[in-house]
Amino acid sequence: MILDDRSTVAKIDRSNMLGLIESFDRQCAEAGDIEILPVEKKQYDCIVFSGMGGSAITGDILKRLVEIDSSIPFFVHRDYGLPNFVGKNSLLLAVSYSGNTEETLSACREGLVRGSTVWTLSSGGELEKLAISRGIPHVKIPSGQPPRCSLGYLFFPVEKLLNTIGIIRRVSAGKIAEMAASCKKTYGIDRIKGNKAKEIASMVHNRNVVIYSGDFLSPSALRWKTQLAENSKHTASINFFPEMNHNEIMAWNHPDFIVRNSIVFFFHDVKDNPRVKLRMDLTCRILEVKSIKIQKITSNGNSPAERIFSLVILGDWVSFYLAILNGMDPTEINEISYLKKELSSADS
Repeated sequence: MILDDRSTVAKIDRSNMLGLIESFDRQCAEAGDIEILPVEKKQYDCIVFSGMGGSAITGDILKRLVEIDSSIPFFVHRDYGLPNFVGKNSLLLAVSYSGNTEETLSACREGLVRGSTVWTLSSGGELEKLAISRGIPHVKIPSGQPPRCSLGYLFFPVEKLLNTIGIIRRVSAGKIAEMAASCKKTYGIDRIKGNKAKEIASMVHNRNVVIYSGDFLSPSALRWKTQLAENSKHTASINFFPEMNHNEIMAWNHPDFIVRNSIVFFFHDVKDNPRVKLRMDLTCRILEVKSIKIQKITSNGNSPAERIFSLVILGDWVSFYLAILNGMDPTEINEISYLKKELSSADS
């Protein structure tokens, strides 16, 4: 099988995405030791995480952790500027791997105008320059890889900040690194038999992918969607319970050719609301009657962060293998590069 042969895989994976996925355990261990510049510990009226793409998934995961540990509102902002409620008593976290994400720079500048407490993270770029020029805290992380392959570097410094100011409990970078190392043995290319990531990629190949979860695992579902998009160049859609039962359940009738060629994933978590669990079970029953292919996947781990990351890591491996089956270099992002070039030209 093509997915078991490193030399064949390397011909498609020309920029060595495999190496980056394999090194995620080391990245998490390193990221846990990154020094941060804290902000004032006070009663903020809200926390706003500004980021896009591979940087924004950090905010999605942290939002779930903040909702468990704190009563302070936490928002993930994927846009230019800032909502009107952001002001002097708000904490703005501006995170951009490249440091040149125009939406994040826009939000950061707006936050400074409004007098918000601003904290920044990037591997360099204009965001670092802005932070230095304005004297605001900045954390510089290692550069040179795609943002979507830098989740450890992006996540743990922000997590450490929120822990330092008393918003969330500490997440063990060591535990996530151990999980990633274990997953590398279970999902890695040298694992031939019983490799769940390869099996899922083979199931997904040439199928319409739909992912459903409860609210808690929504970051994992979104990560699968975005990784399938960027790495595999493969479309996928997501929705969440219980909302899905109030509308989308009726969509599983037409178009017939899409319904027949779909595979639906249900992400389960031990802490799912019992009513959500029942809704998932009933929805599975409805879809199975229509002969739709169903896959149920359950998160694992002792802490909330571990349970979210368990599915994030699985999805990263799946997206890599699916890219190979699709014959697509998982690192290449020509359309995104074209958009950025044209946007830059429009500004000049």
